[in-house]
Amino acid sequence: MGRGPTLAIIAMMLLLGINGVGVENRPDLQDESVVMSQFGGGTSLEAQCSKSSFEDVFTYTWADFNVTVADNWRTAQIEALAWINGTMADDFRTFLDDLLDGLIPSGGDGWLSSDEREAVRSVAADCVEYTMTRVGVRDGEHHRGGPAVDWRNATWVEDGVSIAEWNMVPERHESVRSCSTFGSNNCYEVPVAPSESRDCDTEANDLDECRIELMLSGTVDLHNIQSLETLTLAMNTSNISRATYTVNAPYVEGMRLSMFEECEGRDLLNGGSPTPIRGSCIGDGSSVATAGYDEQGGMVLTIMPDRPSSFWPEGEDLFFDLTTIQPPTDESPIWTSTAPANGTTWIYSSAASTLESTRVLVAEWNEIASWFSDEDAVSSLDLICLEEGSNTNLVTDSRAIVVSMGFDSDYSVISCSAEDESGQSTSTRDFHIKKGFSVNTQSNSPDIIDDLRLILNEIDTVDPSNGEFLQVSLSIGIEWSGSGPVFYDEAILLNSSDSVTELMFSGDARMATPGPLSVWFKYSGEGVYERSERSEIVLQKIGSPPILSILETKWTGTEWEMNGMFSDPDGEYVTFTMYIDGANIGTVQSFGNTWSVGPIDFRLFDVGSHTVSVRGCDTSGMCAIAESSLNSTSALTSVGPEEMPEKGDDDGVGFVPFPIYSSSIGILAAAFMYGRGHRGAP
Repeated sequence: MGRGPTLAIIAMMLLLGINGVGVENRPDLQDESVVMSQFGGGTSLEAQCSKSSFEDVFTYTWADFNVTVADNWRTAQIEALAWINGTMADDFRTFLDDLLDGLIPSGGDGWLSSDEREAVRSVAADCVEYTMTRVGVRDGEHHRGGPAVDWRNATWVEDGVSIAEWNMVPERHESVRSCSTFGSNNCYEVPVAPSESRDCDTEANDLDECRIELMLSGTVDLHNIQSLETLTLAMNTSNISRATYTVNAPYVEGMRLSMFEECEGRDLLNGGSPTPIRGSCIGDGSSVATAGYDEQGGMVLTIMPDRPSSFWPEGEDLFFDLTTIQPPTDESPIWTSTAPANGTTWIYSSAASTLESTRVLVAEWNEIASWFSDEDAVSSLDLICLEEGSNTNLVTDSRAIVVSMGFDSDYSVISCSAEDESGQSTSTRDFHIKKGFSVNTQSNSPDIIDDLRLILNEIDTVDPSNGEFLQVSLSIGIEWSGSGPVFYDEAILLNSSDSVTELMFSGDARMATPGPLSVWFKYSGEGVYERSERSEIVLQKIGSPPILSILETKWTGTEWEMNGMFSDPDGEYVTFTMYIDGANIGTVQSFGNTWSVGPIDFRLFDVGSHTVSVRGCDTSGMCAIAESSLNSTSALTSVGPEEMPEKGDDDGVGFVPFPIYSSSIGILAAAFMYGRGHRGAP
């Protein structure tokens, strides 16, 4: 039973590319978070097979998948064949043997036997039925996932899967040998790592150790498709390469592929990636799909994904929009209702006294894609934005719009439009790019401690196109540790009609941890494009040192101990060091917001005055010290001779009697004792 989940997981993941980042039966395709190198998800067969990831640790040479959709579109039959050649076959056998380590007596011994193979193969089909297929099919309006969208994922039909393999444990192997058996009378085994002298003859028909083939046959349920008028087929191809998928659909009058999209960049590690707008994805062309028809007129999709695991955690999803609706008339693209109106103004800021140009990001493509509508994918539109008096397109390779404003310029007009592949164009809209103010810190210093203090000067909200004043609402935020900006609740109204050209801002920055601190601005208002930008100024949050206090010091015989409390104003982790008379000795115990040292046996030190210091340092390197002075004379002189360390002969063997050995020897002895944890140490 222990071997059962192993091949089942491997066979399915090898043949179908199953792993933890597949499309699941959930409302949002984007809500996916998986840790690399995860194998297994529990102790049961279902848990192991449904949650395991395999392509993180293994890759096949090539795989072919043939999918035939039933005439009623309720199920599909999958036949798959995968080849594992050369050293990949060695890696595969090694992986199997490692997984068996601790599960059966012969597991992990560097050999793979025919009995081990049979033990695995016997439950492979059961395991496959629990795995995900990476495919979602949904009728109704074409979509790209998002809230409240049920993918109705294809799932395996119970008792509808069979698994086979060829040459996993080859009889034609230079080092094959017989083995003890737990399942048959003809057990043989081969080393998982054959000698380097072997000659891989993958062109021959005879068995050798350099080739493995895995075969799968199974049926999947397409979950009650009601209408064939519009279908969306989604396929998660993250971490899949060297494979071909052929999807054979039955004849449906008028069925065509209206749109294919390669959508890349979904964050598989953290999730939260936005749902793409249909038609907005800009793929790199690495994954290829073609559509055709067979002799009976049924649609045939040929899919060749190419998204190797080196791209992880950036994923890839392929979308196929199928429909029987006739293609719409080729019309001119248009601006949508969500697009900025003609004459909209973009406000930006610059650092005070800068002599550099300011890069103004007008919009990223994920915003721009919602500005236009066309019967074809908006990603196929040619976007054109020209600055007044220039023929240079401001659209970047990533299809963002960026304007570079010189330090001596604070206003520009850009004209934008979009053109389809037929040469038809939208109307042109003019947008204004205007500097609203300059910003600096109140002290002209980048360092801040508790408060963010900014000066906004050269405030100008006059619209040069008509001389009217813009009412600009400005929100200020700070960002630290790359966690995204946090904006203050109270917004500032910029209105130069009040003859106010300078404003002061103060905000509590104690929430931020020490380190680099970025300032963000968020603009809004009538006629103002709502956007956020990272300011050019970068500050440094200076932390405060930890606060240490002493609660108690006490003697117990010749032993002394001290304890106290601590806190860090910035909420950072605090580490402690102990010193006795300036020498780093021993350890400090900490729990919660308390610390303690000792008990320290001062018979190991000279009689007299000593200083014990506890130094606490936070993550930013800010430190504080709590120290206590003590005198051991009274504690040590009250000790009877029988309680003092036993004297020995001063012959170079053993310890020097305590009353005469030096302070340095005592410190070394104490360091040895307390450095290993004197309290409770053997």
